[in-house]
Amino acid sequence: MIMLYDKTINAPQQRCGSAALLTNSNGGNMMENHSNNKKTVYTLNEYVSYGTSGVCKIESLEQRSFDGEHEESYYKLRPLDNSNSTFYVPIDRAAERLRPLLTKEQIYQLIDEMAEGKLEETEWCSNSRERRGIFQNILHGDDYREMIQMMRSLYHQQERKRKTGHRLSSADVAAMHAAENRMYQEFGVVLNIRPEQVHNFILKRMEGSTAPAK
Repeated sequence: MIMLYDKTINAPQQRCGSAALLTNSNGGNMMENHSNNKKTVYTLNEYVSYGTSGVCKIESLEQRSFDGEHEESYYKLRPLDNSNSTFYVPIDRAAERLRPLLTKEQIYQLIDEMAEGKLEETEWCSNSRERRGIFQNILHGDDYREMIQMMRSLYHQQERKRKTGHRLSSADVAAMHAAENRMYQEFGVVLNIRPEQVHNFILKRMEGSTAPAK
């Protein structure tokens, strides 16, 4: 687990609402997408990001008719973390549903922003139902800055609860692990390291020990 925060832990904010966890403490909007470049054509064996399913490999291009009448061209995807599953994405809707993986430069930029304190903790919503909805929206989105901010908020809250002998709710823990797994998986593929090595890579980069991007 990457503790993406400093040692000073302030009292949690209690404001809820649709924007409560989507803005930083300076009020700046963090909705910027890291992969604005739209791509419509992918190649066999290429890795792509497919929503909450994470990184998938394009195994084939197939003609299929799922309704028994209309035949379409599909990308057949195999998720990296579940080799028993397959997804079919219509080629003519690939730009809406798939995106290229982040580049190394984009990953380095994210890590450097963590180190520079640009991705500050987002405000905590005390209403568990609203908070779950906010987290789900972030996880279904495609903005790693928002996910990192969400993770920072969860880490802070986990530390606060630990000091009082309490724990995060199961829903909060699930959201934290989902964000971690998604980030570690994509970073690992792009950086050509195992997901379990991403933690140390980020820490070394933040400490200035990793070679700068070329």
